[in-house]
Amino acid sequence: MAEHGDHAQHHAQHHAQHHAQHHAQHHAQHQCPHGHPHGSLNPFGSSQVYQDQHNFKEFNKNYFDEHGHRYNDHPNAHELARRLGEAMINAYPFEEDSTLVLDYACGTGLISKKLAAHAKCIVGVDISQSMVDQYNQSVLNQGIPPEEMRAVCCDLTAAPNQLDGMKFDVVVCASSYHHFASIEDVTKALASYLKPGGSLLVADLMKPSESSAESARALFPTGAHDIVAHKSGFEEADIKTVFEGVGLINFSFVTACKAMKHEHPVQFFLASGTKEVTEEA
Repeated sequence: MAEHGDHAQHHAQHHAQHHAQHHAQHHAQHQCPHGHPHGSLNPFGSSQVYQDQHNFKEFNKNYFDEHGHRYNDHPNAHELARRLGEAMINAYPFEEDSTLVLDYACGTGLISKKLAAHAKCIVGVDISQSMVDQYNQSVLNQGIPPEEMRAVCCDLTAAPNQLDGMKFDVVVCASSYHHFASIEDVTKALASYLKPGGSLLVADLMKPSESSAESARALFPTGAHDIVAHKSGFEEADIKTVFEGVGLINFSFVTACKAMKHEHPVQFFLASGTKEVTEEA
């Protein structure tokens, strides 16, 4: 990552200058449910994190801030979102009049849009302000009120209770676990936003049966594989361990979809777990 240092530093300085003003405007317009200033609980507003050019999460954030448009235009992104969205709809009994959904690492909203017709409200969360802005602009362009669909920029692993006490029937996270340095921390945070009886749905790459790094990277934009944490995907045991470790029950792990890329098969799994009803909300 050393060759990215100068670029990351330049981007961090540029981002820091504009972030506070932009976020203030965004916060006023959309009334983001996280009530803390970015400089306190959210590490992405702190100069200390910006100075640490080896901070993994910051590299992910900067990459997707800069490449958000390109990712949305990637030829496989929409088709993959369609397939994973269908798998999620089949895995949970969504009710369009009542189901509250949290879409973590929502990006520009491709998965949210697939689930929108099946839910009462979707809140997208992403650490990239660029992605969040595109998400909200797209929602605005479609005439969807923010009460039904909106995104906010924050890192749910940085501190608890960042969404004004909101709890969700379903928390989804698609094609993003491979970006996280600690899937344990992310899973614990996501489970904390579930209502008792609610479900966590995670979709991502299955680890290939043979060592085939190229196929595992094939569905992602050029360059993305330089900074992701788990290049080759996950095995069922990897996900089951972290789900059960945070107290989720009724674990399920199925093949969500298959794809061929560069003559190599790529598979995506959908894992699900339920928060016990007996737990305190």
